[in-house]
Formats: sequence, structure tokens, C-alpha cells
Amino acid sequence: MGQPRHPWRNTELKSYTTDIVNVSLLNHDVYRVRLRVADAQHRLEFIAGQYLDLELPDGRKASFSIASAPDQSSDLELHIRAMPESLLNTAILTHLQTQPQVSVTLGMGSCCLDVQTLNPEQHLVFVAASTGFAQIKSMVEHLLANQVMNPIDIYWGARQREDMYLVDLPDQWSKEHKNVRFVPVLSDDDAEWMGRKGMLPTAIQEDLPSDLSQMRVYISGSPAMVYALVDVLEDRGVLDDQIFADAFAYAPRPVRHT
Repeated sequence: MGQPRHPWRNTELKSYTTDIVNVSLLNHDVYRVRLRVADAQHRLEFIAGQYLDLELPDGRKASFSIASAPDQSSDLELHIRAMPESLLNTAILTHLQTQPQVSVTLGMGSCCLDVQTLNPEQHLVFVAASTGFAQIKSMVEHLLANQVMNPIDIYWGARQREDMYLVDLPDQWSKEHKNVRFVPVLSDDDAEWMGRKGMLPTAIQEDLPSDLSQMRVYISGSPAMVYALVDVLEDRGVLDDQIFADAFAYAPRPVRHT
């Protein structure tokens, strides 16, 4: 697969100067960053599930999923994992923790959704690994803000339970909304963990219903995880246009050996 399955949205890219409102540690290595557009006259324009480029003063850039929904005023939320081995990652976190403003460009990514385009019969499945939850959070909060009643399944995979840095949030969604189901999955052995264990694609394969015609699957994680899940879904008859992941645009699909 050399080309993305879904064309890039014709969203106009827009750049903003944002105030750095808050940077807080959510667990041992993930920071929540809150940004606010500096000019109150400007409205942030993006589709739920898209990502942004954050640009340092020296011109270096890095991409991060937007964790907030477009329905949430002029604020942006990012989830950034600290990676000490990465000079760019370290420079970005240092800037965010020490400077008052940062430049961002919005409107990138085709793994996104707008409630205006949904069919009420569609079964929405969101799959996140690690900080891929940021992208999923944006889409789910957009759906909930618009009182969408489609069935919504959320799978969040991590190695250890502490890696699920906002686990109470999707748990709360499932308790407050009867159409939302949350399935956390741990890959490492944990004798005290009472939830699902193993790899994300396996957990989802075990739960697939017999009728997949209305399923729409949004995947956020490493290309290896994305394509492992795509293999599972395609083997069960899920079509290309039912599966969404930004990895399709930048990571060629590995050759399957049968």
C-alpha cells in the first residue's frame, strides 16, 4: 500500500500563534499541554482527529495529534510523551515549559470525522495504542458533544496500566453514555489486572460481530499495530473504505507472508 486509502481532507492549513496555558505531567512520562490562540478574533479550524505541526523558533517542527475536540472553544490540548533520547522532543518540551508562546499549524490528517457525515447506523470503533489516545479522545469528545447515539467502542492498549495516563476518562464516558463501551488492554503480564490481556488486534478480533457492514474503524498507533489490525479486519471482510489511520499516508504496508 503505497498510497493513502483515504485522500487528505481539503482542509485549509492555518497557522496560529498560541499562548502556552499549562503543561502538566499526567503519569511518569506523558505531558498534557494546553494551548490557547493568542488572538481572540481567530477561530481554531480543524476536524476532530486531525493533527498539528508545532514549530520551534529555529524552524524545527514536530507533529502531534490534537486531543481536544473542535467544539471546545479556542483551546488546544496535546499529549506529549517525553523521549529523552530525542533532541527534538526534548527541545519541544523545554520550550513548552519555559516560553510563553508557540506557533502551530492545523488541519492535517485524514483519520478524522465530522458528525455531519455520519450515518446513524454506523458502528464506530476507536483503537488507540499509548498516546494514540489523544487522537481518539478528540473524535469521541466531538461525538459526545453532539449527542451522537451511534454505538461507540473504544479500545486502548498499553504495556502497563500506568501507561494509560487518562484511563478514568473513557471509563467515565462508558458509565455516562449507554452507547459507549471501553475496553482497556494490557500487553505485559500483570497478575492484579482483571481486564483484557494481550495485543490489541487479538482483543478486537475476539469481539468482532458477525455483521461488519456498518463498522467504521479508526486506528491510532504505530504502523506495526495499525497494519496488524488491518490484516485481522480484512481477513474478516472489512473493506478498505471502512478503515481509517494516518499511518496509511506515511508508512508503506509490509508484505504479508502466507
